[in-house]
Amino acid sequence: MKTILLTGGIGSGKSVVAAYLRSKGYPVYDSDSRAKGLYDSSASLLEAVREEFGDEVIGPDDRLDRKALASKVFGDADALSRLNALVHPAVLQDFLDWREQQKGADVVVMESAIALGIKMFRELADAVAYVDAPLELRITRACERDGASREAIAARIQAQHFDMSLVDAVIANDSGLQELYAETDRALAHLLRKMSIFVNSKQTSLNMKTNLARILSVTGKHGLFLYIAQARNGVIAEALETKARTALDMKSRITTLADIAIYTSEGEMKLQEVFLALQAVLGEADAPTSKASSDELKALFEKAIPNYDADRFYVSHMKKVVDWYNELKNFASLDFEEEGAEEAEQTEEENA
Repeated sequence: MKTILLTGGIGSGKSVVAAYLRSKGYPVYDSDSRAKGLYDSSASLLEAVREEFGDEVIGPDDRLDRKALASKVFGDADALSRLNALVHPAVLQDFLDWREQQKGADVVVMESAIALGIKMFRELADAVAYVDAPLELRITRACERDGASREAIAARIQAQHFDMSLVDAVIANDSGLQELYAETDRALAHLLRKMSIFVNSKQTSLNMKTNLARILSVTGKHGLFLYIAQARNGVIAEALETKARTALDMKSRITTLADIAIYTSEGEMKLQEVFLALQAVLGEADAPTSKASSDELKALFEKAIPNYDADRFYVSHMKKVVDWYNELKNFASLDFEEEGAEEAEQTEEENA
């Protein structure tokens, strides 16, 4: 059973997306309401809170006095941290118990505004979906929903932080309800495929095929990146070597390796063909690195691609190609998907 973490800021429409997923048959765990319910259903949690914050947080009916507890932690970061240290493990166990009860489900969803920033929750997620909307629209929605001032809502939004490098899919909520549902369907199809890839990679990463349309070179950044998801102002990508995720904005100069070719006397040769020609010469060995001498690099390409155009394919180009080759060999795969696989994949997601 796989877990999707559904998150987003105040007024983003996260709860609407959760309700839509529920209507499609996906079990959804509402972290906020479940956490509040634990104060009433978990005697051990209630007692732990009493011990930490005193008898005054317990009302005459022996239930939590929420206003009294709020007054204890409001504006006190240390007190809030101590409360979270009690509540978060209880919520985690409640979620695990709840998930165990979802018999027959292949995928469950945890809806939470804060879980992405908490290691114990983040680590149980197989994929992360982030609901996004323009700031002004979020403020307007939250004001109408909560009856709060714009200043109060803006301050709450300012206090929220999301590491977008951990996000696998962004759901844009800047139009009507039907458009939001369509965005959710698109993201869900992507996440389901992504989680299938996770399973395969855990079983045998050496059998994974590389799609050069998803391998990115970014000007000014070292190494190659794997495209993960589209973001509102750019893309989310993962470094092949370190597996660290990053958000690349629209100003970044991004090129897919599928769009790169070298010059030969018979025309252009796509990079995938170049890599295969190098592999035929090198076998299991790495290519010389970009620090190798010009003579060594020229000798390699003369052997692998004897008709390369020396007037237009320079040593500086060779250095990039051999470094890319080694990075793919060591941190991805030189077993490439057939051409057209990217278009077929996109069509499959659109029709899902």
